[in-house]
Formats: sequence, structure tokens, C-alpha cells
Amino acid sequence: MALPGCSISVGVDGANAYLRLAGRAAVERGPSFERAVLQLQAGGVRRIVLDLSAILLMDSGFTGTIAGLIRRSGLAFVLHRAPQRILDGFADHGVLELVSQLDEEGACTLPEAAGEEGLQAGSRSEVLRCCLDAHRTLMALKPENVAKFQAVEQFLALELAKDPGPVA
Repeated sequence: MALPGCSISVGVDGANAYLRLAGRAAVERGPSFERAVLQLQAGGVRRIVLDLSAILLMDSGFTGTIAGLIRRSGLAFVLHRAPQRILDGFADHGVLELVSQLDEEGACTLPEAAGEEGLQAGSRSEVLRCCLDAHRTLMALKPENVAKFQAVEQFLALELAKDPGPVA
């Protein structure tokens, strides 16, 4: 049985984008997510509100992708309705300090026109590069992450050297 992918619904209201992620947010969807966010930024978005209420799980690669986007883009990321297990993962990896959270009083909804679409899996080289960047970002955020991810980083760097694929 195949694992569920990750879908995204996007609505834009001026400088704010509302993204609802659903399913399994894993690193193979990271390149697609990153492209979507950077496209929103190019269109004038400065704040990303992430509704994570329908996320089944989020792996360290996807968490690191979000952290990398925050650090590189300068966009403000706000978590909305994130399950405790996701917040715990963000805290454990040192990412929680990079985001703010909306409480229920500050609740927001996606604009009506928002449609849902699947985040596409990246190519092998895109996923390797995204995963490597994500884990390097996490290691830079919190010293404890070095022990967790150093072997992963070394493996990914070796795999990427074997199959660099097209450079984005």
C-alpha cells in the first residue's frame, strides 16, 4: 500500500498567503513546496500562514525545508492549528523559534477560491539536494542536531555526488 502524499491548498490575500497542507509532509515533496512558496514570494507575498491541522506527519527533511525557506527568503511563517506532535518536532529540531503561532482568536481561513492540489515528488537529485540542504539547515540551527543528522548528511552528500542531476 502506497503512503499518502501531501496536498496543498493556497489562497492569497495581499501580502498574506494561506497554505493548508494535508497528508504526509515528507522531503520528497519539499522541492515542490519550496517552488510554491518562492513563487508566492515573487508575487508579493511576505507572510505565509501554514494550516497544519490535516498533516499526518512531517519528517525532518520537510521541517528543515521550511526552516531553510524562512532563513533564506525572509518571509514570516505563522503556524495555525498545528498538532502537538508537529510542534514537538519543530521544537526538537530548533525550528519553533523561527515561526510564530496563531491561537484560535487569531484564526484565519483560506480565501474561498483556494483549490487543493497534490505536491509533486521531486526527481531523485532534487530530493537529495533538498534533503541535504534541509538537514544542514537543522544542524546549523541547533548543536544537538549535529549528532542526530551528521551521518545522514554524509550519506546524502555521497549520494548526490554520484548523481548530481540538473542543477536548479
